[in-house]
Amino acid sequence: MYQCQRLLVPLDGSSLAERALPPAFAIAQALSTNDRCAVDILRVVPPLFLTIDPVLYAETLHLSEEEAQSYLETIAIEWSKADLPITTAVSAGSVAESIIGYTQQNGINLIVMSSHGRSGLGRWVYGSVTEKVLRQGCCATLIIRQTAKPPPEVFHKILVCLDGSLLAEQVLDPIFTIARATQAEITLLRVLTPSHLAIETYAMEQLLANVEEMERDTAEAYLRQLLVKLSPEDLTINTQTAVGPAADVIIDTAANQGMDLIAMCSHGRSGISRWVYGSVTEKVLRGAACATFILRGNEPASYESDLLQ
Repeated sequence: MYQCQRLLVPLDGSSLAERALPPAFAIAQALSTNDRCAVDILRVVPPLFLTIDPVLYAETLHLSEEEAQSYLETIAIEWSKADLPITTAVSAGSVAESIIGYTQQNGINLIVMSSHGRSGLGRWVYGSVTEKVLRQGCCATLIIRQTAKPPPEVFHKILVCLDGSLLAEQVLDPIFTIARATQAEITLLRVLTPSHLAIETYAMEQLLANVEEMERDTAEAYLRQLLVKLSPEDLTINTQTAVGPAADVIIDTAANQGMDLIAMCSHGRSGISRWVYGSVTEKVLRGAACATFILRGNEPASYESDLLQ
């Protein structure tokens, strides 16, 4: 059973980064049962890329750290209404490395952060801080997208992306835990990649159609047996299969069905290829309009699911 005892929200002082706070505290409250889930709020002061006197540099850095601590204390007071343990911390150094280091040193179970923010003259854009945290992080990460509307505090509709592997299924435990706590509805999506065979004759076209029908039947059987295996009677779960480019199908399904959250493992297997970070996961992160929950999977001894054996 997935347990989230400490949750980290990295901030940089911008309103964009602060968009991660409402869903982070809502999740922490929902996951607090016997023990309350603690929320850590981290502000990283990046290094000054200036050639100045060492003494002046140290004084400037100290003032920046004091300002950061004051900012975090204000945030903590504002969110004290949540009645959760709140820890504030200031770190100086490279932003991504500081977030990762804090996560590892303090036993963080979940990072909740905005995909955009502002840090001095730069921005926390996907491809920079967020990307580094996802690549090197040691725990699950919830990415809150920059959108015209504020993100929902509670996720009501969650799309879980599977590819038939045990690795991809590792996302189910934390998502089921969150869904139970928030009474969210889950849709398990199994995407089939279309064949790239050239269709030159009617017979070949019919053969390809038969192959795709067999693959869809297998995918639907996989999802049915997955539900039997997990026996999540206390959850509302739908199953769905689709054929097409995995990332495009996931993004379109989430948009068309009004999903609040997409959940997936950063590694998985789909036929000969794998859902590796930099491929399907990266495209979903770049293209999805809703929040994204990414779990860095641990490779099991075998990629193949034992459900259909």
